[in-house]
Amino acid sequence: MMELGSLKASDVGLGAWQAGGRAWTVDRAELLKAYRRAFELGINFVDTAEIYGWGESERLVGEAIRGYDVIVATKVAGFHWGSVEKSARASLARLGRIDLLQLHWPPPVYAPLCRVVRDLERLKEAGLVSEIGVSNFDARLLRRAAECLKRHEIVSDQVEYNPFNRSADADEFRKALGELGVKIIAWSPLAKGAALGKWGPDRARRMDPSFKKASTEAGRRVVEAVRSVAQRRGASPAAVVLAWLKHRGALPIPGVKNAAQAEDAAGALRLQLPEEDLRLLDEATAPFIAGGVGMGGIRYVPGFLQELALRLSPL
Repeated sequence: MMELGSLKASDVGLGAWQAGGRAWTVDRAELLKAYRRAFELGINFVDTAEIYGWGESERLVGEAIRGYDVIVATKVAGFHWGSVEKSARASLARLGRIDLLQLHWPPPVYAPLCRVVRDLERLKEAGLVSEIGVSNFDARLLRRAAECLKRHEIVSDQVEYNPFNRSADADEFRKALGELGVKIIAWSPLAKGAALGKWGPDRARRMDPSFKKASTEAGRRVVEAVRSVAQRRGASPAAVVLAWLKHRGALPIPGVKNAAQAEDAAGALRLQLPEEDLRLLDEATAPFIAGGVGMGGIRYVPGFLQELALRLSPL
C-alpha cells in the first residue's frame, strides 16, 4: 500500500482520462465493467479531473464507485486558480466524494501561487476533501507550494512517469520529494501503450511523443526488455511496467478500457520483479531520464487562453 497522508492506496490505481472527451475510442459500458473489475481485484484508487470530458469522466467515475470502498482523486484545472472551491464543489457533486484534490497544473505566472495552495488547504480544513496534492509541478514549484501551507501538507505530485519519460528520476526532483515527504503519482505509466509496443487509432496516441521514441533504436530496446521480462515471469507486459514503477516508489495509474486491461493492471499488485529484471529495465530506460518534470511552460499562457485551447482540443 502507498500512504498518501491519511489515505492508504493500493500500489496501482486507475486513471480515468479515457472516461471523458474525444481523445479515446471507448465503450462506456465496458469502462464501467473494467473499473469495477479492477476494484474487485484489489485496486482501490481512481483518479480523474474536471477537464476530462468537462465533467463526463467524473460522472462515470461517480457511477462506477457506488458500492465500492475506493479512494477518489480528482484535479482542478490550473486556469481555475481563482475559483478552486467552486470547481471542487462541482466535482464533488459529480463524484459523490473527493478523497484527494489536486491542482492539475501550476497556475499562470501572474497568479499568486500561495493563494491557490491555501484554497486547497481550506477545503481540507472544511472537510470537503481528505488530502491535497498537486500535479505537473517541478521541484522548484513544489517547494514554493509547500512553503505556502500553514497547517497541512501536500501529499502527492502527479507527473508523467513511464519507460519513455523518466524525468521524475532526476536528482533535484527526487531530493525535493524526499525533503517534503511527497509521493509520486505516475500518469501515463504505460506511455499510452508505447512501452508495450502497442499502437492504435486513438487521438491521444497520435499526439504523444512516446510513440516517436518507441520507434528509435533505444525505444525498441525498451519494448524488447519489457517483453522478455514478461515472458520469463509469465506476466503481461503491462503488469511488468507497472510493477517496475511500483518498485521505483511511484503509484502508477494506467487507463483501462476493458476488463482484460483491468486484470493486467491488478496483476501488477502481486508481481514482484527480481533484481536482475529491475536492473534490465533500469538500464534499458536510462536514456529517457533526461528532460524536465512538469508543465512549467503553460504558466506563461493566460488562463482564459488555456481554457479556450483545451475546449477546442479533443481532450
